[in-house]
Amino acid sequence: MSFHKEKDKAKDMVKQKLFVSEEMEKVGPLYILHNIIDELVDCYFPIIHQIEDKLNEYEEKEASSKKIIDEVYEIRRDLIRLRKTIAPMRDLLYRMINSKRIQDTRQLHHYFSDIYDHLMKLTDMMASNQDVTSDMRENYMSIQSNRMNSIMMTLTVITTIFMPLTFIVGVYGMNFDHMPELHWKYGYIVTLGVMAIIVIVMIFWFNKKGWLFIK
Repeated sequence: MSFHKEKDKAKDMVKQKLFVSEEMEKVGPLYILHNIIDELVDCYFPIIHQIEDKLNEYEEKEASSKKIIDEVYEIRRDLIRLRKTIAPMRDLLYRMINSKRIQDTRQLHHYFSDIYDHLMKLTDMMASNQDVTSDMRENYMSIQSNRMNSIMMTLTVITTIFMPLTFIVGVYGMNFDHMPELHWKYGYIVTLGVMAIIVIVMIFWFNKKGWLFIK
């Protein structure tokens, strides 16, 4: 007897399989247990394969958008929930296979061993997918960090360009009477020309060094 809060497809499939079996009278409780567990375990493979397909699709897009990385986090949470379900089943099958107290399991040892192998494969697939999500998350953080560094570098360069201009404006903004340049006829134009030359030279130099524009 088994108890389920909701309808269990695996149990129904096993029931149909046993009803059509020609050896129904030879079926024992362990055989039924094996079929139920085997059907339950097999139901997890399509879920893991679907997760793998999504991760492969996101890897092709390089996981550079916030929307994709949010979905990757959701997949990671799903993997954690699956691990909490599959890991106890794996440990239970291991104890059943290696237990000396359950004598009847020896007759179906190879059947339960096969289920245990499937659970080990599922565990490896989940671990591999979790590693992929971790790599995608780290790549996203690295991309965002590089973008932030580029932005900060560009802003720093722009600030550096305006520093000499601010100095010139500050000097000629002082209210002293004996400043010869203030009385030059072309002082204003010359000062603007010098400031423009400074800007052009600094932009050319920073661009040559690759420090100016965001890549």
